[in-house]
Amino acid sequence: MRKALTALALCSLPILLAAQSPADYSNHQQQSRRIQALASGYPSLVSVQSLTKTAGGKDIWMITIGTQPADAKPAIAIVGGVEGQHLLGAELALGFAENLLAASQSDSIRQLLNRTTFYVFPNMSPDASEQYFAKLKYERQANAGKTDDDRDGKLNEDDFDDLDNNGKITFMRVESPIGQYKLHPDDPRVLIKADPAKGEKGQYLLYSEGIDNDKDDRFNEDGEGGVHFNKNLTHNYPPFIPGSGEFAVSEPETRALLDKLYELFNVFAVASFSSNNNLSTPLSYNAAAASQKLVNGWLEADVRANAAVSDLYNKTVTFKDAPRTNAAGGDLLSWAYYHYARYSFSTPGWAVPKTKPDTTKKEKAFTVEDPTASYLRWASQQGISNTFTDWKPISHPDFPGQKVEVGGIDPFVLINPPYKMVPAIVQQHTNFLVKLAGYQPSLEILNIKTEKVSAGLTRVTLEITNKGLLASHTKIGERNYFTKRILVKVSTTGNQQVISGRKSQLLGSLEANSSQQLSWLIKGTGKLSIEAACPTTGNASASVNL
Repeated sequence: MRKALTALALCSLPILLAAQSPADYSNHQQQSRRIQALASGYPSLVSVQSLTKTAGGKDIWMITIGTQPADAKPAIAIVGGVEGQHLLGAELALGFAENLLAASQSDSIRQLLNRTTFYVFPNMSPDASEQYFAKLKYERQANAGKTDDDRDGKLNEDDFDDLDNNGKITFMRVESPIGQYKLHPDDPRVLIKADPAKGEKGQYLLYSEGIDNDKDDRFNEDGEGGVHFNKNLTHNYPPFIPGSGEFAVSEPETRALLDKLYELFNVFAVASFSSNNNLSTPLSYNAAAASQKLVNGWLEADVRANAAVSDLYNKTVTFKDAPRTNAAGGDLLSWAYYHYARYSFSTPGWAVPKTKPDTTKKEKAFTVEDPTASYLRWASQQGISNTFTDWKPISHPDFPGQKVEVGGIDPFVLINPPYKMVPAIVQQHTNFLVKLAGYQPSLEILNIKTEKVSAGLTRVTLEITNKGLLASHTKIGERNYFTKRILVKVSTTGNQQVISGRKSQLLGSLEANSSQQLSWLIKGTGKLSIEAACPTTGNASASVNL
């Protein structure tokens, strides 16, 4: 069934991509139109709501996909826009919804939506991502809230300054005898840090393009906004860090998402798109961190599940060369596991590919690996231009008598592919999420046996089985009180009476493809009903003739 479902998805998706793909990344207004089009185009499968509005007045949308009742089936939550400058994340989340629904007329996808619900939150950082479409383009993660990032009692007094008037913020390099940067030996457009331990000496200071408006020897440290969504959550929340907010979950959008997810007991996994990555490269088990009183490392069984899902991802998605990242705290990947106690998966979806030198152009292998140099070589080989601003000398009021140049790599290009590549990337991640749904835990009651005992008694024995490829809930989930367990309930009628065994009982986590045997001694005759139910697994029931 899973193979058929995936094959149907693969053959159906290109039709939608050709018909609806925009020419570039979508701004918030365009995203909203795409979301409303899903609601009107698939009214029996889609409901849309605005959870809240950001400080900038933009809706935080939630798309619920599946047959009704949606909350009665296991679910996956899919979150985009986790980091405001990561435009691809919002396209991956919203594109998944569009692709899945485009294939919803097939029997297999209809069956998928009958047994699985998808909650899609396309863009959690719309204030920040709008900067890509603004008159002045620069990478931004913060919302439109008013914050005093340098804590000097003033707001937004050192914003970005476009010194070369090209509509984008790049960098400034200043020649200096105390410089920390030097030219890349293989690409003089790029600056890399000098290593004093190797006897290297820098010749440049490197800053964000701008002016020290508040005269504190820092540049652009207190601009417009705000709070970063991916720094404002509760696990390892980093206080007093620019962008983290005055306290955890201080923003309307973070509060709205967490409140909503805590209501959704049927979510068994959260898949998000950000620089945090445990899909192309799974997490490693850290016994010391996992055994701390306040657990700060994934538990061993959950690490094994992460490895299995990572293997699925790497077999489905062509994505290599992703840099290793460590969650910095206050992030969604960590919150969804440690505090929400669900399987939590995250990927950036794309990274600059490592590129072999083109010998026909007399390119040589890099003697020093650097992301910007790698991007420029890859972009050249792909015929991509206009993503680097050549260094241009300027007169700078903060560096009188010194040589100052403005230029460097353009904003957004190192973490967002050219848009022409996005539909194919979205399709691959849609295929992965469809396959991930095939891993969901699922209950079945098997091997029912009845044995007549004396004096009108019957012994009933059966196995509660999880036939899914993920456990009924995470190991970390066994440590809290709000994760719903598997409830097994015996319903008697007439003269029936449970003599031994529990009429209602809660089971711990059922591992993938595992069973737990239960037994009861029942007095009476007739038909006995037994049900096993859990929000993250769905329900199973059986009738037994005594």
